[in-house]
Amino acid sequence: MERFAGIAAALAVVAACSSPAYAQPAGRFSVAGTVDYTRITDDESLLGSGIGAGGALGWRLTDATGVEIEVSRTRHVRDLGLFAVAHDAQGRLEPVPYTERWEGTATFVIASVAHTFGSGPVRPVVWGGGGFMTHGGTERGPKVAPQAPPGFTLQPGDGETRRGPGTNAAAVDGGLGVDIRVAPRVTLRPFAGLRLANTQNVGPKYLVRTGVRVEFR
Repeated sequence: MERFAGIAAALAVVAACSSPAYAQPAGRFSVAGTVDYTRITDDESLLGSGIGAGGALGWRLTDATGVEIEVSRTRHVRDLGLFAVAHDAQGRLEPVPYTERWEGTATFVIASVAHTFGSGPVRPVVWGGGGFMTHGGTERGPKVAPQAPPGFTLQPGDGETRRGPGTNAAAVDGGLGVDIRVAPRVTLRPFAGLRLANTQNVGPKYLVRTGVRVEFR
């Protein structure tokens, strides 16, 4: 009996030492990466949509609440079907179809607070914060230069590439999602969010985002 008791005690010690990683508490420090799809508008029109990406460093105040700072970059593209105007020596006009492309890139630095609800492996989460946005201006020009018919000349200015003014602005950020604990220290978050930039009619103002975030801690 004593021999069997000794073997049982040894197995108990081995089991305790080899307990699975998910029994360990998650750390307070975290890193995260985000990929999103964003639609960007100014006060008058849709500037375009595109894929963005970012990275964040965070600190867990509690298991449910954390603070972080994120740096992200979003590109927007929009193609429009337009017509340039060509004329010949007799003054006759001819419309020339072409595709104009609008594109630009916005960079954000955002500090935020996030809070999750519940205690299970799947928990709803909300966040809000603010920071800074910089945008290099929206470039507008032909995707492929319009080609005037033989004997015709494009009117000056038609089909030319131009860039709007750049801007730096304060920004606010918020959204909601679902935190899914896929491993002891890995959380996956599908989300939807909104960013507002105080650009005063120059550059992006409203950014609607959907995406996925992966957090390690």
